Amino acid sequence: MRYRKLNTLIFAIAASLCIISCKKDDESKVTPSLKGTLSFTASIPEYVLPNTTVTLTPAGVEHPDGEELGYYWKVTPTRPKADTTRYQNGLDKQGNPSDGSFTFTFSDTLQTCTITGYAFAKGYTYSSKSVDCTVVEGGIDRSITNLNLNGKPSITVDGIQYPYVTIGGLDWLCRNISDKSAGAAYKNSEVMSDVFGRYYSFEEAQTICPEGWRLPTDAEWSAAAEEYDNNIAALMGNAYFNGNLMWEYWPAVGEITNASGLSMIPAGYAMLSGKASDGSYPNAQFQGNNQYAIFWTADTAEEEGMAYYRYIICDQPEFMLGKGDITSFGATVRCVR
Repeated sequence: MRYRKLNTLIFAIAASLCIISCKKDDESKVTPSLKGTLSFTASIPEYVLPNTTVTLTPAGVEHPDGEELGYYWKVTPTRPKADTTRYQNGLDKQGNPSDGSFTFTFSDTLQTCTITGYAFAKGYTYSSKSVDCTVVEGGIDRSITNLNLNGKPSITVDGIQYPYVTIGGLDWLCRNISDKSAGAAYKNSEVMSDVFGRYYSFEEAQTICPEGWRLPTDAEWSAAAEEYDNNIAALMGNAYFNGNLMWEYWPAVGEITNASGLSMIPAGYAMLSGKASDGSYPNAQFQGNNQYAIFWTADTAEEEGMAYYRYIICDQPEFMLGKGDITSFGATVRCVR
């Protein structure tokens, strides 16, 4: 019995020593990291038009011993294989000096691509950075689809087509205004202007409608909703953005019918945060995408500096009334005549 206990003790000690030894071996095999964090010398737009070409140049990473680095790149889902732009000798595939820059032309497929750059060196863990970029296209049945706008009467302003429907004796535009002379594009990406429409302050909204058209009053918004028994689903367009459903289904709202033809999309709103001297809003913050559809009315509120807007939120069945600051709150605009 004592012999068995002694053997068990010896085995346990040996096992413990083996574990400690293995841990030391594992620790000694940890691959060191490169110095710094990979970055790009120029930012890539979050949204681009089809066939746009971009160039990314790597920066921010150094070899701990001052040696050269190599760089390679992947683009998903369009390029499953890596594209090496510089080897560790500092040369490209043709043997020319290279800074590792990567040039890529997006296709005409409306989708989100992820571009990932890698810095590498023998004996070190690579450093990587990824950026997403979405290919979009304005107009009817391009990035925004499933609204059945083709065949409706329309007007064309600055090359942009705006279908309209008639409700209660008024013509209503079925798309958000995208006049670039004012307001802000979604995430300050100008290519999104004719996709979601632009976000205007109340002061801008009062003059942004095309000639012969104007902002609807709150009473006119209310009357349009009453034409469809205040059924919010009749005002909402069951839209897709680049193939992704925009309005989430909520039982309180029910199935979206867009019976009115107004085709409201949840483009959200903007906190404009001050206008620059060139009329832009460089610090604008965009919120509520895929949740809110918000439109200015023509009515000011009782409080000085405030005006009313009408809005839909994805999970509520009411056509709601809100109010925002006339200079810093940004909402989309529909026009009537």
